[in-house]
Amino acid sequence: MQSKNFRRRKLSLLLTLLLTDWASAAPVVVTDDFTGTTATNPWQTFGGACLTASTSTSTASGNIPGCVNNSYYTDIFRIKGGTMGGGQTGTLPDAAGNGALRLTAVGNDERGAIISNFDFAKDAGLSVVFKTVTYGGNGADGMSFFLMDSTATPALGGSGGSLAYSCSNVNDFYEGVPGAYIGLGMDEYGNFLNASDNTATGAGFSANRIGLRGAGNITWNNLKSIGIYPSNLSSNDQKLAVQNTCKTGTVWDYSKNNSKLQDTKATILDYPLIPGGYTNSASLWKNTALRPNATPITYNLKLTATGLLSLSYSVNGGNYQPVLTNQSISASNGPMPDRFKFGFTGATGGSNNIHEVLCFQAGPAEISTSSAGINTQQSGQVKTGTQIYLAYYHTNNWWGQLTSQNLLYSSANNGTVSISPTANWDASCVLTGGKCDATNVAAMTPQSPVKRVMLTWSGLAGTPSVGSPAVGIPFEWTSLSSSQQTALTSGDASATSDRLNFLRGDRTKELTTTGANMYRMRTSVLGDIIDSSPTWVGGPSAPYADVWVDSTQPRAAASALPENAASPYSSFVMANATRQNVVYVGADDGFLHGFRAGAYDTTGNFVNNSTSPNDGAEVLAYMPSSVLKTIHSTTATADYSNTQYAQAFSVDGTPYAGDLYYKNAWHTWLTGGIGPGGSDVWALDITNPSTTNFVEANASSLVMGDWSAGSFACVGDSGTPNCSSNLGQTFGTPQIRRFHNGMWGLVFGNGLNSTNGKAGIFIVTIDPTTAAQKVYYLDTGTTSNGITYVTPADLDGDHTVDYIYAGDVKGNVWRFDVTSTSPSNWAASKYGNAAATPLFTAASNQPITTKPLVAIVPTTTGASRVVVSFGTGQQVPQTLLSPATYASGSQALYGIWDWDMAAWNLLNPAAPKSATTGRKTIAQTDLTQQTVTATYPTTTTNGVSGYRTVSNTAVCWQGSTTCTSGNNQWGWELVLPTSSEQVIYSPILAQGAVIVNTTIPANNSALTCSINPNTGWTMAVDPATGGAFKQSFFGDASNNFVSYNGAKVSGIQIGAVGSPSVVTASNSPYLVNQTSAGTGHVDKIAPPGGTLGKRLTWQQLR
Repeated sequence: MQSKNFRRRKLSLLLTLLLTDWASAAPVVVTDDFTGTTATNPWQTFGGACLTASTSTSTASGNIPGCVNNSYYTDIFRIKGGTMGGGQTGTLPDAAGNGALRLTAVGNDERGAIISNFDFAKDAGLSVVFKTVTYGGNGADGMSFFLMDSTATPALGGSGGSLAYSCSNVNDFYEGVPGAYIGLGMDEYGNFLNASDNTATGAGFSANRIGLRGAGNITWNNLKSIGIYPSNLSSNDQKLAVQNTCKTGTVWDYSKNNSKLQDTKATILDYPLIPGGYTNSASLWKNTALRPNATPITYNLKLTATGLLSLSYSVNGGNYQPVLTNQSISASNGPMPDRFKFGFTGATGGSNNIHEVLCFQAGPAEISTSSAGINTQQSGQVKTGTQIYLAYYHTNNWWGQLTSQNLLYSSANNGTVSISPTANWDASCVLTGGKCDATNVAAMTPQSPVKRVMLTWSGLAGTPSVGSPAVGIPFEWTSLSSSQQTALTSGDASATSDRLNFLRGDRTKELTTTGANMYRMRTSVLGDIIDSSPTWVGGPSAPYADVWVDSTQPRAAASALPENAASPYSSFVMANATRQNVVYVGADDGFLHGFRAGAYDTTGNFVNNSTSPNDGAEVLAYMPSSVLKTIHSTTATADYSNTQYAQAFSVDGTPYAGDLYYKNAWHTWLTGGIGPGGSDVWALDITNPSTTNFVEANASSLVMGDWSAGSFACVGDSGTPNCSSNLGQTFGTPQIRRFHNGMWGLVFGNGLNSTNGKAGIFIVTIDPTTAAQKVYYLDTGTTSNGITYVTPADLDGDHTVDYIYAGDVKGNVWRFDVTSTSPSNWAASKYGNAAATPLFTAASNQPITTKPLVAIVPTTTGASRVVVSFGTGQQVPQTLLSPATYASGSQALYGIWDWDMAAWNLLNPAAPKSATTGRKTIAQTDLTQQTVTATYPTTTTNGVSGYRTVSNTAVCWQGSTTCTSGNNQWGWELVLPTSSEQVIYSPILAQGAVIVNTTIPANNSALTCSINPNTGWTMAVDPATGGAFKQSFFGDASNNFVSYNGAKVSGIQIGAVGSPSVVTASNSPYLVNQTSAGTGHVDKIAPPGGTLGKRLTWQQLR
């Protein structure tokens, strides 16, 4: 039951969470870090296995000896030649913490291995993660990891291509690992899966291949126990007996004399190739002398208790790439032993490499997936209401969840807000069916793929032009153009609807556990939700008046404005107050999804009934046009249906909903970009989300537009390329606003990495009479640049945008003047110069990739001041070959006075803003410096690990009398003090404060085994000064607002991600965040109150 202590507002609390697959705590987890001077666990050592940071020579009690003065290498170097080499600096021992388990050095014909002196039960399955580096030589042979029966006597397998796991058909070391069950070969040279070299099965010779072999026990001791391999055979005959059995996979009768050897044709487990269990990688080894320059690879092998095998790997901290997913090996591999031991081996032959293992981790299959290479954080967003929507992504097989949970209030500790642990619904369960852990439902029937309402864009026929004929169409095979059908079937044997049906949620063509079918086996029909925050849309609630006035045109008759020609906005609000609530979110399955979430009745009470269910059923899905072209990629790892799929962004932007007017009626639109998924902005009419309107037959009236790079033209375009070449990856969120030409429309940044590389903004206008669309591009003239977020500002409160502010990745803050009634006059402001000029440019290497805030700051005398606040920083998303990276150098929060308001004051003297004349380039020295004065660590029980205090130095504004002297400042700056601390999530302006979550990237070297989450601070500062308020903004664990050494608390360390939001319960405000640990966090706050920092972006967030 929902608490009645919350305000009855038709806004919902949104929170996006990262679900880490290594977060559970209960079962046994075994870890070992080989970078130090000793291993954590006992291991039996063979051959050249040693620790590069150790000088010990002992192998007692399971100790791994050091590499320095290691007798194995002393002997083999004397006979074969070679050097130890490698390591951190080229000279061993390595410093503790910078070492590795070395299996071979730079020499030929070497073998090294460790096998655990401990074992692990099969009962809960097994998941193993380990990290390796290979370098320093010329490409041979490789290394292996294996699981063996704990009752077997530990021993190594064959030399050379066998990688000390399987038996060898040709080499002097010919026996395989006894009691072996699974062997993973990391094979630079190419013989591990070559049947000409070892065993009776394989995939031929192929260098740089990762491959799996199954169970075997081809040793002389095992063969002679069969009874037809006499124990009195000579050593040479024993070798021939083992090798004959190895190369044929059958039992031979040696009970007579050698001249009558007979193949009995009875098969024996012979370390068989596991079908589909191999792939090639160009990154298995690197020709470099030192470990820091090598490429680390992390492997994740999972074997369930029912015999389903999965393997994936991550290169250099990048996304995990699957090799095999949930394939049954029980029938071909025999029953699993009750307990396993683990082994690592390395081998060289006629060529060599240094083979090293950095760390190892094993745990039960259901919890132990990826802890040793993936380190990305999800973007979170929270908004007020009585339900909270939590979006998750799982890196293991790349799937997502969206849950609805109640928000609860308790009077304990001066008032506490919490999140119900049980979900009302989980969209993943709704689409996929089966057991639903989030809701504790044992079995669910999945939503039928053929009944889902799924739409896309028809694309363009011919040359792009203003007002193109393209329309929304059903995402159905017969509705697609021939080029769209080709995009979905390229490379297939024939053009069929199978892949389209797969994308719609059909699972009949997914790979089975026995290897049948062609498409990847999904964990969930819902794809991963990484950067798209859920957007709740209920009844209309914008603060629009019934009579519209454009304050910059006082002589214009109100009746001339289009909005005044039909029924007022209040009638629209009343007519749609009880419409179905829908939560919209983008996922990397290629779709923007809408899930139903109850409704409100006419008195504002939440309802959940048969007419307006709160059950998470999908009501609408939309695939942007550019995504349709790329969802089936020719690159296997980026092809969503491919069994080798390793994540690709598709619909990764946060959608935005807003009301607008055209054709004598009010409408609600939903619009969004697709983030790193590509260059695309789309818009849907979601005014009526009923089941009679949200149908595929209405596609042309539901899809209002789709603008992708190369698909549209702008007003004034001539020649090629046209303005759409300026559209890059659409990281920001488009905004819906009214313009002074009497038209509503969209405004969005040009994004990043566009073809032309110019920074600017796009405006799409909708004709109020015909709904015809026109696109305008406002250029800044800067190249190799891009704008992500825009902030429209209404300076006089008439709900018509006057200026648009935006930051770019070069640290420039731009203002775009749209005060004119003629779009031909819209342009980037010049600030007294001849060409477009930024208001301010941040320090070198300070990119702006989040939304700027625009606030009115009252002055002691005269007109109020417009201050633009923003933070600097940038995250570049994780790829296949690298982890997420961040802006380097010092980053900061800024507040800059927009001083060029003379023209505005002439245009609307009734709403003047503080201005100055002349021309001014604002420099860092023109800003008042605020500082973090102190940090106070804490161990409280409320999840806060530290408090920050901030200075509150007055800003002596230029031309003011704020200070007795030195009134020459143009804004403020607060340098973020921790190394690499930066702003990658948009700040908010709420409760009279600039509130922002900063990010401190974890210092996780790809060569170390400790994976730490990002941390960061949640800061709240005065938009007028950038400093502290007169009272602490954040409370302690008991919700008391205390001071530290007389200073007020302006920051808490909770490791929050995403944009924070404020919820009000029992008349008190609370700040709600997501943390990097994957949990929600609620803090009571004490805002300053008053009107200081009044929001200029009049659109109520919802």
